[in-house]
Amino acid sequence: MGLSKRTAIALAATTTLLGACSTGYDGYGVASASYYGDPYYDDGYYGWYDNYYYPGTGYYVYDRDRRAHRWTDRQRRYWQARRAAIRDRRHIRDNWNRWERRAERREVRREYRRDIRRDARQEARRDARRDARQEARRDARRDARQEARRDNRRAARQEVRQQARQNARREARRDQRRERRGERRRVRDD
Repeated sequence: MGLSKRTAIALAATTTLLGACSTGYDGYGVASASYYGDPYYDDGYYGWYDNYYYPGTGYYVYDRDRRAHRWTDRQRRYWQARRAAIRDRRHIRDNWNRWERRAERREVRREYRRDIRRDARQEARRDARRDARQEARRDARRDARQEARRDNRRAARQEVRQQARQNARREARRDQRRERRGERRRVRDD
C-alpha cells in the first residue's frame, strides 16, 4: 500500500510541526513536550515535594534548614514512582542541585521584595515631602491672599473714613459760612 504524493507531504508537514512543539529531549533520543529545564515540570528523581527536599537516594527527606526526616509513606510512594520512571538507574545519585537553585531563587525573591519595599518607602517619603511642600505653598499663598484682602479692606475703610471726615469738615465749613452770611444780612437789615 503506497501513499500518494499529497498524503506523504501532509504527513511530513504534520510530523515537522509536531516536532517543533518539542522543547527538548528526555536523554533517550525521544522528544519530550515537557518544559525543558523547569524544575516544576520535569520528571527528575530528586527535588522538592511537600515542602521537603529529596536528594534522589536514601530514606530521608530534608526540610528548609537541611534537617533530615525519615520520609512518610506518601513521600516514599511519590519518590519511588518518580525514580521508577528513570530507565538508566546507573546515573541515580545524591543530587542537591535543586536545593541550591531554590535557595538562590528564594534569595533573589527576597532581594526583589526588599527592593520593592525600599522603593515603596522611598516613593512614600517622596510623596510625603511633595505633599508637605505643596501644602506649605498652598498655605503661604492662602495666607498671602488673606493678608492682601485684609490690607485692602483696611485701606478701603481708612479711605472711606478719611473721605467721610473730609466731607464732614467741608459741610461744617459751608454751614459756618452760611451762618456768618446769615448773621451779616440780619445785622445789615437791622
